[in-house]
Amino acid sequence: MPDMCDVTFLVGKTKVPVHGVKAILATRSRYLYQLVLKHQKQSMQDISKTKKSKKVRESALSQRLPINVPDYQALDFKAFIKFVHSGKARIDLCNVIGLLCSAVEFGFTDLQAACMEFIHRCRGQGQGSVLLDYAWNYQHKLTAQKLICQMSSVTR
Repeated sequence: MPDMCDVTFLVGKTKVPVHGVKAILATRSRYLYQLVLKHQKQSMQDISKTKKSKKVRESALSQRLPINVPDYQALDFKAFIKFVHSGKARIDLCNVIGLLCSAVEFGFTDLQAACMEFIHRCRGQGQGSVLLDYAWNYQHKLTAQKLICQMSSVTR
């Protein structure tokens, strides 16, 4: 429900909006708490620089806080934010690598374990090459790089 949210993540190169609730994000992850706090402070500094009135500053606080997240795919990050809010995730071949990278980056060990279990199951069923293809989408993330190395050495 975007109307109830106070954070908007602008995801990927096309800046797809993914909405969240600051209070939930901050209580679920220390990293997300620090990320929100950093962007809030930056937003307040930007408002102060423009020397707008106190009324305008207060209304800016009540608006959604935009946070750029350029290095994730929108559907993967949306699944991650859904997990942060609800504690549930639908893991599939298409999103498991993005979920794994976000779980590691933002400190969600339970999601990380679920993703690794899913990956091991898929590899056991002969779907390693499909996972490897998706992993290349996140080659800029250390977690995906490690996974690519593991899967490449096994398939050689």
